[in-house]
Amino acid sequence: MTTAVTLSGAHLGLFMALAPLTLGLIIYVVAYMAKRGEGSIVPPLGQTFACAKCGKRNVREHMVPANFEGAVAWYCDICAVGTTSRAS
Repeated sequence: MTTAVTLSGAHLGLFMALAPLTLGLIIYVVAYMAKRGEGSIVPPLGQTFACAKCGKRNVREHMVPANFEGAVAWYCDICAVGTTSRAS
């Protein structure tokens, strides 16, 4: 004669309480393992400007502005030598 295994209400309640926690923990561990090999997040570069003569791109601090009838053109250090009217 074999005895049948029955689940009591307490065991069923404990299973229902722990199943979402266990599943959530498994998902968290899998996501952590997948993301841990990636490098750190690098902040993006600031706004860049292209030289009006040669097209070289650089950040604003390394460019020289030149004012042409209200329009501002940006030049690199090498090309800025030939410009006459500089913006302030």
